[in-house]
Amino acid sequence: MPDAPSQPNIVIFMPDEQRWDAVGYAGNDVIQTPNMDRLAAEGTPFGNCYVTHTVCTPSRISMFTGWYPHVSGHRTLWYMLRNHEPNALRYLKEAGYHIEWWGKNDLLAPDSMESSVSHRGTIEIDRKKMMGAPWPVGDPWRRTFYYGERPAANSNDMDRQWIDGAIEFLNSNPPEPFCLYLPLFFPHPPYWAEEPYFSMYDRDEVPTPLPVNGHEGKPKYYSEIHKSYDLDKLSEEQMREIVAVYYGMITRLDDQLGELREALARNGVAERTATMFFSDHGDYVGDYGLTEKWPSGFEDNLTRVPMVVHAPWLEPQPMSDELVEIIDVTPTLLDLAGIELKHDQFGKSLVPIARGEDVNLRDAVFCEGGHGDHEHQSLELVDDDADQNFVYYQKGRIQTDNPDAVCKAAMVRTHDWKYIRRAADTDELYDMVNDPGELENLIDRPEHRDKRLELESRLLQWFLETGDVVPFDKDPRF
Repeated sequence: MPDAPSQPNIVIFMPDEQRWDAVGYAGNDVIQTPNMDRLAAEGTPFGNCYVTHTVCTPSRISMFTGWYPHVSGHRTLWYMLRNHEPNALRYLKEAGYHIEWWGKNDLLAPDSMESSVSHRGTIEIDRKKMMGAPWPVGDPWRRTFYYGERPAANSNDMDRQWIDGAIEFLNSNPPEPFCLYLPLFFPHPPYWAEEPYFSMYDRDEVPTPLPVNGHEGKPKYYSEIHKSYDLDKLSEEQMREIVAVYYGMITRLDDQLGELREALARNGVAERTATMFFSDHGDYVGDYGLTEKWPSGFEDNLTRVPMVVHAPWLEPQPMSDELVEIIDVTPTLLDLAGIELKHDQFGKSLVPIARGEDVNLRDAVFCEGGHGDHEHQSLELVDDDADQNFVYYQKGRIQTDNPDAVCKAAMVRTHDWKYIRRAADTDELYDMVNDPGELENLIDRPEHRDKRLELESRLLQWFLETGDVVPFDKDPRF
């Protein structure tokens, strides 16, 4: 094994909306992810990593601060990290790292960019064209987020442009140490891919999504999404079509990870570069008759994501079953870089586990989401003049017409149980050992009352322990 550098280079490879079970090393024997599998085999994979929010911006802010969303109100797409707030990229830059960014934002407000990023690559896309549904009015696919086969020559291929920019950076004799941050777009909907990825998976061999089951015992957004997106009109075969294209999108990402790792090796920096691979949240991909995600949805297909920590100077470790939270990203990054944390946060470094140490991280993970009924600036609202061809129109319409469907909510999950408390909708309780698909809500079963009360108390304790943060420095009182 090579010696550990004092300041290793770091690559952060982050797909958007990749769920845990959509990698081969998780036990999925259909999907083809040889590069993700190889990274996991050469590093330390974590089998129980959970996000703190199922929307891009809040989840990413948790990653790079070590804060839960409620700590500073980061629960929306439009409140990003501002310059007075800590973030891991700034820590790295202040310690001498060159921060090279190729990918989407959903993290930093404009006043934080200069202090946290050395160079952010730019690309050109037609966002309106990309986000407009390609199907005619009345087509059953129109509202489903499924676009189908994408033209091979596509000016809106953001990930291709970002990966090309990252490889060009690696080919340029880059300044070291560097942190190459790659927050990519795939497999975020719309579900579409060009050949060979579009036809790569036999529609009869991909998993059938979890059943609808009439949405009994489920919160109201289930039926709202199912009907408003016209998903109630799709057959089981059409639902598998969505799964197959989602898988194709991930295999395309996997190939790009392979390109990136080849570039690291070709340019002689691989042995002094650590890599972290994880996602910001998952996707329904047809489960329960739903697609995309929901701001207060806490199913494992949304909250559980892949996580791998790889460093060439550390021996590979078997899959860890420790409960990991996405807030662990910040202390892990800074631990890899040898940088001291100087702000109050709640994450824990994963590096000791990657070194083979026996570590008990935590006995539960937490997630939160949704909005108060007064927080109109937080909702994805639509108005009468909104473009109904916009792929997110129906999602915004549900929140506009029925804000209780996206009410504030929180989850606590142990290895064996999950409890969800909602401010204005159905609470949920699941036996995750006997019902891993979360199909039967046990919240009103008298025989599980004690378990509900136990987890309810655990959720309250978490809010008390993490309700705010205190700066390390002090102001004069006189």
